[in-house]
Amino acid sequence: MKPILITGANGFLGSHLADFYLKQDTEIYGISHGLSKFSKVNQIHDDILTAEISPNDVSTILHFAALTDIQYCENNPSECYKINVEGTKNILELARKNDSNLIFASSSHVYGKPNSLPILETDPLNPISIHGKSKVKAEDLCEKYAKLYGMNIIIVRTFSIYGSKSPSYSITSRIINQILNNQKITLGNLKTKRDFLHISDFLSAIDILIKTNLNGCSKFNIGYGKSFSINEICNKLLTIAGISIPIESDLNLIRDKDIDELVCNNSKLKELGWSPNLSLDDGLEQVFDWFKKNSEN
Repeated sequence: MKPILITGANGFLGSHLADFYLKQDTEIYGISHGLSKFSKVNQIHDDILTAEISPNDVSTILHFAALTDIQYCENNPSECYKINVEGTKNILELARKNDSNLIFASSSHVYGKPNSLPILETDPLNPISIHGKSKVKAEDLCEKYAKLYGMNIIIVRTFSIYGSKSPSYSITSRIINQILNNQKITLGNLKTKRDFLHISDFLSAIDILIKTNLNGCSKFNIGYGKSFSINEICNKLLTIAGISIPIESDLNLIRDKDIDELVCNNSKLKELGWSPNLSLDDGLEQVFDWFKKNSEN
């Protein structure tokens, strides 16, 4: 495979993508803060806002650098729009000048509170969070660039991707860290339901999209296709850990703009031959074991 450029190559999704393609002997270039000098990723810049060049032989840019913490974006809207919108515009310019295909990481939060479930790519976009609104604006830029410059751009709307190295603010990381360190689990809304997909199935989805010839601007949901409540996730992880501790809801931790349930309709992606392989129970066990091992080191 020709070289790939990954933005956010040191982040959760970006680092897994880099590892995935390095194992296939693909040359990887990265735009990311904090890449190790020992990394096999060739760092060309550390900031998506000021990066001006990309290697001429890059076939595809995977744009995964973004602010993704929902609450942080609510508290810092200007920074959110600067990175998620202006940063995307700059990466689109790199792709245009380099004649590269682009895969842009959007979010299920662009749908806001859905009118029906599961959610289709053609459903209306009604974001209620700053993060969701920034992603809609970035998607709009992608569509305009594809139309004006004849670029091939794929927008992926990710649901709740979990796995090793997931950020501390993600729900699975928060639950596992509390199990490993506390005498109880304290979260916000335990009834909220989300569609959880293991990182390995996310990687296989991206790989199929990279290797499929799609023209213009395409949109794909990436999710498992089934939702589970936060309370269910807590109980599954407690079973895996083999312990029983209280699970409590703290009203101060409940977000004002929370969405009751998100479920992915992944039929469009399945038409390309993709399907999730790892069950939630098996995936959570793998992730718990990883966090436990790393907490002991």
